[in-house]
Amino acid sequence: MLSQPNITGPKPGNARRTAFTDLPAGTQAALLCKDARFQRFAAQQCGYSASFFTEDFTAAWLRDQCNILSRADLHSDAQALARFNVLITEFDAWTGKIAAPR
Repeated sequence: MLSQPNITGPKPGNARRTAFTDLPAGTQAALLCKDARFQRFAAQQCGYSASFFTEDFTAAWLRDQCNILSRADLHSDAQALARFNVLITEFDAWTGKIAAPR
């Protein structure tokens, strides 16, 4: 009788998720625009009601803040990526994830 081969790797249901910070910037941006907290953050930055900012409005705001036409531009535009990273830091401070800069 032959034995089953020993297959290594994650078992179904135990697959590891990629950390948010390890995702490409364009993917991070897309996920953030779906996040209700980030939508509230974007709305507050513009002085609008949080209910006004949907995923589409948030994506438009993010593109405007980063001076890009598409979130995919974050992969090839170093200045846009730097602006995006500043937004992430400001958002993290706004949520209390990190201390606010003085």
